[in-house]
Amino acid sequence: MQLSEAVWVDPARMSGVPCFRGTRLPVQQLFDWIEDGISLDEFLRDFQVDRRAVDAVLSAGSSAVCAASASNPDCAASS
Repeated sequence: MQLSEAVWVDPARMSGVPCFRGTRLPVQQLFDWIEDGISLDEFLRDFQVDRRAVDAVLSAGSSAVCAASASNPDCAASS
């Protein structure tokens, strides 16, 4: 699933906060739960978000981190 299929942004809704498509669940909620040590399975169960959408968001996050640290050879090797 492409990120554009997984996430929607509308300045007129939810103040333009990126949300999982078809929901009002902010993408940031996923990262907050991970940061708090809550399992991905629990997130998926509690919010009933499509696993492919979560995977697309996590992949985009990983790509963004590697792009921000392009001088790191480990990131170049994993992209």
